[in-house]
Amino acid sequence: MEKFFYRVEHGDTILSVSNKFCTPAILIINLNNLKKEICAGDILYIEKENCKTYTVKPFETVEMLAQRFGVEKEELLQKNGVDYLFYGLTIKI
Repeated sequence: MEKFFYRVEHGDTILSVSNKFCTPAILIINLNNLKKEICAGDILYIEKENCKTYTVKPFETVEMLAQRFGVEKEELLQKNGVDYLFYGLTIKI
């Protein structure tokens, strides 16, 4: 696991930073004791995991992707901090 600091850029959200560094959003929130949205210029402590990512295609479901990647659907949703998948979402496998 790689650990470093990241300066938030204009347009970044916790979710986009999470996806960029393959780190659960809840981990970023907890490590940085966040109580509000992040802003450009903020410094975040990041613990980057080594993982594979995948971008959801039209009409793909969590059930289809869980089966394809050999994981439980609840695990896939929890790992990505979402309740459902949608087209264009980049997920961690």
